[in-house]
Amino acid sequence: MYPPRVALANEDLRFQTPRAWKSWAFVAVPVVGMIELGAHVAQTCSVAPERDWRAAREYVAQEAKPGDLVAFAPRWADPIGRERFGARLATVEREGRPDETRFPRAFEVAIRGAHLPELAGWRNGAARRFGAVTVTTRENPAPASVLDDLVSMVTPDRLRVSRVDGDRETECSFQRSAPSSGGLGFGPAIPGDRFTCAAGGFVATSVAADLDYRARRCIYAPPPGESASLRLRFSGVRFGHALHGHHALYVEAERDRRGAPVSITFKAGHSTLGSLVHADGDGWKGFELDTGELAGQVADLVVDIASASGDRRMYCFEADTR
Repeated sequence: MYPPRVALANEDLRFQTPRAWKSWAFVAVPVVGMIELGAHVAQTCSVAPERDWRAAREYVAQEAKPGDLVAFAPRWADPIGRERFGARLATVEREGRPDETRFPRAFEVAIRGAHLPELAGWRNGAARRFGAVTVTTRENPAPASVLDDLVSMVTPDRLRVSRVDGDRETECSFQRSAPSSGGLGFGPAIPGDRFTCAAGGFVATSVAADLDYRARRCIYAPPPGESASLRLRFSGVRFGHALHGHHALYVEAERDRRGAPVSITFKAGHSTLGSLVHADGDGWKGFELDTGELAGQVADLVVDIASASGDRRMYCFEADTR
């Protein structure tokens, strides 16, 4: 039992506390409202107007050549850039590029003073400002000279696909049908032009999201698993001194890091050029194999892809000779 004075003090506090909060609320609510209003003004004022994007697009459309890169900075602004520039400039080849090494020049379209880190070593050229959008021309100091790009050779006249079970090799047929979307968690989009195997699965040029959720244009070639493998035979490949490429799994298939590794082996003639392994968590992993002994020659390139399990092995790779 409280003494009378303490009980009275507690009673006063119990009844006065809500009044104290109410008095603070008259101050806090307007302050919060002003903060929100300020944030809204800052956001709306920092957004590049449509007229600035239009002017930048017209400039790039006049200046950019087909082999140039058009890229948007910062990276989170890429969807905005794609929408504003359209598919003629923000092409699949540019947006889904494996890396920047093959581009001799880049048009970096930026807002808020951002720059792409992958272009940091490139020489700065002209910079044109269109209101809130700045277009900087950058020169690649050592662009790669690509001889043949395997991604562009996924056609019935340049590629044969088969499933290999021990000594038995079953060819996968080429077909044309309507494309369909893979959907979140179900792999990349399914192109209309693809090689389909009787035991299931397909091989085609598609666009897959890597571990960083970046779009990559690559050859979708999921291994069947167990004792079977997938074989791709590219005909008439022009060889230089290197076979340069990348490989990954669709992000939803490898981000949990519980799947079986995928191996890929490249062969030409009677020689094995090299074997590589992609483990979950590697992301968009680059590789380069020495092909100096084949430099200047034209030969078939055989690619074997295998894994101990076919469960969610949504594997995709790209490679070129240079």
